[in-house]
Amino acid sequence: MLKNDIHDPTWFFDLEWVPDAAGAVRLYELPPETTELEAIQKIWEETKGYDVEKCPRPFVKYLFSRVVSIAFLSRRIAFKDGERCVEFGLHSLPKLPYEHQDVDEAEIIGQFLHYIGVRDPALVGYNSAESDMQVLIQRALVHEIRAEEFCVRPNKPWEGRDYFDSRNSEAHLDILKRLSGGAMTPKLNDLARLCNFPGKIDANGAQVVDMWLDRDIRSIVEYNQIDTLNTYLIWLRLINFCGKVTEEEYYAEQEDFHAFLTKLANDTENGHIRRFLAKWDIH
Repeated sequence: MLKNDIHDPTWFFDLEWVPDAAGAVRLYELPPETTELEAIQKIWEETKGYDVEKCPRPFVKYLFSRVVSIAFLSRRIAFKDGERCVEFGLHSLPKLPYEHQDVDEAEIIGQFLHYIGVRDPALVGYNSAESDMQVLIQRALVHEIRAEEFCVRPNKPWEGRDYFDSRNSEAHLDILKRLSGGAMTPKLNDLARLCNFPGKIDANGAQVVDMWLDRDIRSIVEYNQIDTLNTYLIWLRLINFCGKVTEEEYYAEQEDFHAFLTKLANDTENGHIRRFLAKWDIH
């Protein structure tokens, strides 16, 4: 199922996006006084499948989707006093706490792609090959972003990491592609819940647009981070299934991760982490 040993470091990533109102004004030549909601509504109305009653908010093409949050959990192996342990970091662009009323899409995409290119992590996502990665690339083109290091590809699959060849490289592992062949695909939340992980806790993807219109960017980022935590836990279950870690390492890593989250939860700003932990019975 997985051919290669686990790369160090590994990042578990997820994006959140909303219809691009500014893009709609340009694309449809809307008058300059058009409100953000009116522009977004125009995108929905021009999207295949739109129905004012049955489907008022159809899934918008990635090109017309503005990235408003990127979250990633970093994982790396460390040794303390000769003992193997796993260290984690929970990151987001924009960073929390965040009190501003807007997000610079070009800045957060550019930073994320730069970090990947420089730090060379393996990437793990859920439905990321067909969604998150496509959004990143298409929106990077819109903003004239350079990502030379990120785009480097080897001549042969075994000669280096390749984020663009999910068939022959595990530098970018889309978990969903390992679980289905395009039919009967499990949703992240459903799989997480059945695995006895917390799943989504405060919101769902359909609410992101409303949170954005309310400029509740903090809640978007928190929701985004929770998805990365669930993605990691499913990945850990997957590598245990594949025998990429010993049984002892598997259980020890769960304890390391729980301890990491517990430390984060002690910060009064991290109520979403406390709610996540409250729903995760590790034993």
